[in-house]
Amino acid sequence: MLLKDNPILMQLKQKSIDEKKSRGEYVEEDTAKVKVRSENKEHREHRIRQNIQKVKISADANSTMEQGVVKANDRGFGFLESESRESFFIPPKEMKNLMHGDKISGYVVYQGEKSRVERITLIEPFLSRFVARVAYVNGKLTVVPDHPCINFNINAVNHVPDGVTLREGDWVIAVLTKHALSEGNRNGHMAEVIEFIVHANDEQTPWWVVLRGLDLPKSAPEDLPSYEYKDESLPRVDLTDKPFVTIDSAKTQDMDDALYIESLQNGGWCLWVAIADPTGYIHEDDELDSYAARRAFSIYLPGRDIPMLTRTLSDDLCSLRENEERFALVGKFNISADGSCDQKIDFMMATIKSHGKLVYDEVSDLLEGKETSFSPSPVIREQIDMLRDFSRVRYNYRKTNACVFKDKPEYEFVLNENGGLKEIKVVHKRVANGIVEEAMILANTCAGRFLAEHFNAGIFNTHSGLDHEKIADVNEVLEENGYPIDDIEQIETMTGYCKLKRWLYDSESAYLDARIHKCTAFAEMSPVPGPHFGMGLDYYATWTSPIRKYGDMINHRLIKSAITNTEKPRIPSDEIIESMNLSKKSNRAAERQVKDWLYMDYLKPHINKTVFEAEVMDVSRGGIKAMLLDNGARVFVPTSMICNDKKRIEGNNSLGVVILDGEKKVIRLGQKVQVRIVEINESRAIIGELIPRIS
Repeated sequence: MLLKDNPILMQLKQKSIDEKKSRGEYVEEDTAKVKVRSENKEHREHRIRQNIQKVKISADANSTMEQGVVKANDRGFGFLESESRESFFIPPKEMKNLMHGDKISGYVVYQGEKSRVERITLIEPFLSRFVARVAYVNGKLTVVPDHPCINFNINAVNHVPDGVTLREGDWVIAVLTKHALSEGNRNGHMAEVIEFIVHANDEQTPWWVVLRGLDLPKSAPEDLPSYEYKDESLPRVDLTDKPFVTIDSAKTQDMDDALYIESLQNGGWCLWVAIADPTGYIHEDDELDSYAARRAFSIYLPGRDIPMLTRTLSDDLCSLRENEERFALVGKFNISADGSCDQKIDFMMATIKSHGKLVYDEVSDLLEGKETSFSPSPVIREQIDMLRDFSRVRYNYRKTNACVFKDKPEYEFVLNENGGLKEIKVVHKRVANGIVEEAMILANTCAGRFLAEHFNAGIFNTHSGLDHEKIADVNEVLEENGYPIDDIEQIETMTGYCKLKRWLYDSESAYLDARIHKCTAFAEMSPVPGPHFGMGLDYYATWTSPIRKYGDMINHRLIKSAITNTEKPRIPSDEIIESMNLSKKSNRAAERQVKDWLYMDYLKPHINKTVFEAEVMDVSRGGIKAMLLDNGARVFVPTSMICNDKKRIEGNNSLGVVILDGEKKVIRLGQKVQVRIVEINESRAIIGELIPRIS
């Protein structure tokens, strides 16, 4: 028997040859065999090329080009969600070179009822600048993005300034330098670490990671050695004898508004609103103005605040401190006994002095007849009583003639000495909060009218009412629920929208209110006058928080130039408006994300134990989102945790309902449900189950 006839011996010989080659030893091979092997290799490669071509021809005949966004699944595969909202399967092999959120194009190949995406081209990577954690693999630096759908390591290089040594688990900012599908790249995803945030397990992690992840500052602007008030030469009125008062929380240091009120013979009031004047210290071309423009807002997070201006300006020189004289911009407004505001508006430069630093809870306790040690002087007590009377009348006027919002509780985070969450207090709107709210709304309404008349420009808060693309949906909802409307176009006008909002307010239907709210447009800032449908006002331009909002500083400068006949300041550009709108969204995201982080540790002891009452906030195909009424935490309840047989239920986002067996509406927006937390994952998502589940 020849060697070549024995397959076992041939395998052993080949194994021996392979081992010698791996050790670098010379192996003599038969020339004829090498030639045959070479010919076989060429034939094999030719056959592969032919097969590829056949597959391409077949794919072109049975495929369509689609583009969209990648949605990753934790089991290795994914989906391409097209612009037409169709989903196409992406096999695990293709997903190895993709990330959740990537924008791609590819051919959808159909095989019967099944389809898959092939020949994928990257249009735009999802990651650019991102938060990540450091992880070393075989001694090499990698980063893991802080994203619930991207949980793999990305090879990285350390370009952090100052030579910071990165340790396992540290939080960093990285940028994606190469995507696995980038042209000419065969080494997978690559990243560069550009900023160190905080070491692992640092107590400040939630704040620093969130702030830097959103590219927000961690501290106040650097103080200057000294400050000069540059508007001292402008004519001003001495109002220091009038007993202005501030009403804020006990901890507030940046007090930018003070109130004084007088009664009128017609039964109405004259309200004076004094606002701090940081624009007297900061002119348009100053470096501090550039800092303020970039920040746009002060940032308020649980346990800390990051001011827009320097601490000395915001907490001292501009703050309307008790018994200290301050330069201010003052508005004077006459209100009739029915709550309407006189058309005559007076603004003036003034010097004022706060006669009392009042605290919300103390004033509310006094006015609500609760036990309190707060005992103001007769002069201050008279101010408090008149402000209460004014606010009641003004609120009722707005409720009848404009729009008011239903009061919803807020949640105060009380931290311990180590920065951990000690407790969450449910805070309801009280009398003193209503006083300040009505005074500020009146002042900003008048400022909007003043700026529209004098400049036809400024920073206006605008709201266009209902989303025009959802008018048909709104009409359907209203008809189903007996809303008296003759012409659907009525609700697209200010008058019609306000009528609708008042009807919803009186209907006390949480479902209808939430359903219509999902069909409204977003409020935004505008450099030109425009109505605010949500408040039922022709104009609304804030000027009452210039220490905290850059837009209010711009409006201050415009008002001051009109009343002093000085050079008109620059009208805000579209770029500034866009920047402020983005900053506002980022600041809100920062507050929400820090709270989510704090909720994670706070609620862990309640997993699989406590049953919470919750309100349904959103409905989707995958489940419901609900807010725990005890603490404000948002919980996601997947369909598998709603019903024992999830195939029996369907979440309808457009209707805002969960439907059982194709017909019965068992859960709807605004409904109160019982929820138990079952999991809090590393991405800080809280997962719950419905109690009891639908059977």
